[in-house]
Amino acid sequence: MQAATGTIDYIIDTISADHSVLPLLGLLKLNGKLVTVGLPSKPLELPVFPLVAGRKLIGGSNFGGIKET
Repeated sequence: MQAATGTIDYIIDTISADHSVLPLLGLLKLNGKLVTVGLPSKPLELPVFPLVAGRKLIGGSNFGGIKET
């Protein structure tokens, strides 16, 4: 993943297990966007500095679910 640091415009995160989004934020370019559609059981911990400094956005969708996939 180190080789891909700062090279991706958009990431669609479909992981529904509890996980850190920090590694994903590191992959995003300046103005990159992370969309999460897998809903973990615990709230995500969002580090604010990488979001603000990298002008990155996080969005989400509650469309679909295990039954639909």
